[in-house]
Amino acid sequence: MRMSIEAVNRLIKENRTLLICGEEECLSQLDTGNWIGGTIPYCMSTEGGGVIGNQAVFVTDFTSETIAFKINSYEKEGLNQLLDDRFLDGFTYILMPGFSEIQEHYGLNMGNEPSLFDVPTMGWVTGVYLEEIGSKSPKVIDGRTGTVFENRICALHCQLPEGAYAELDIINIYKQGKGDVFRFTEDGFSCSDCLINGEPGNLATYYIENDINRTLPLVANYSGVAINIDIQDVDVENKKMSFFGPLNTVYDYTVAEYVENRYEIFCEKLPTDSSTIICSCNCISSYLNIGMEGKHSGGIVGPFTFGEIAYVLVNQTMVTLSIINVDNKSE
Repeated sequence: MRMSIEAVNRLIKENRTLLICGEEECLSQLDTGNWIGGTIPYCMSTEGGGVIGNQAVFVTDFTSETIAFKINSYEKEGLNQLLDDRFLDGFTYILMPGFSEIQEHYGLNMGNEPSLFDVPTMGWVTGVYLEEIGSKSPKVIDGRTGTVFENRICALHCQLPEGAYAELDIINIYKQGKGDVFRFTEDGFSCSDCLINGEPGNLATYYIENDINRTLPLVANYSGVAINIDIQDVDVENKKMSFFGPLNTVYDYTVAEYVENRYEIFCEKLPTDSSTIICSCNCISSYLNIGMEGKHSGGIVGPFTFGEIAYVLVNQTMVTLSIINVDNKSE
């Protein structure tokens, strides 16, 4: 929920286990304690729907759901340690700075680690006001010390009580379109030449010549799951495109099928029962392209981010984390 700085500091003094997001200037006013934080000024609230900044932070309190926790930060060389540090009977929440080397490393490499999928691992990419991109760096914060990082991942590892387990879900309004198929020859967050329907071509030229709608992501089929990659920029002069997520050489991509009435379709895909959902994140592109300012998402709240983590890095997707009690489920 959105809270004032004073209210959050009271929770921190009570040794609550917290995930916090907000403007960097707000996060810098928080006391040290059991929390991790990331810069993002956009969030979905219960009061005003999609909102921006306004001298408050958004807080998720995991204390009552968990029996133990660990907080740590990791450089790219230590990401295998991140996997080892997780509780097998819990979940891990990670924050990584947008446009950073570690974001690129995670996006390109972590999906190849088989053990990644042993423990529900959720999170998001931190950001700034859209007009500050390029002039201000997204950050993550280790709340134990108040240390701010621009190129490390902060992780909150949580252990669940016996009889409870965590479950990740994604809500995606897009699916692969029926148009041309793109195949990439290198993994990366950018592309010049690629294969278009099996023939060599330049993706930026293709986008320009065909006047492709850049609000639509590229979509790949990951074993039956549609995974979106957002377009960041089409560089006409250098015939190069950049993306907010990683392109992978083993998948075929198409431009997403166009969706009419995106907000209505998004609402239709929301779960009818959200009582087990304890946190979520949604994409800043959804905020813009679905038109979420001042609108709600079925009572599900959380930040609008520069990329979402549902084990792997995805875009234009809502990710939710639920805690399921086995005894309650059996009833």
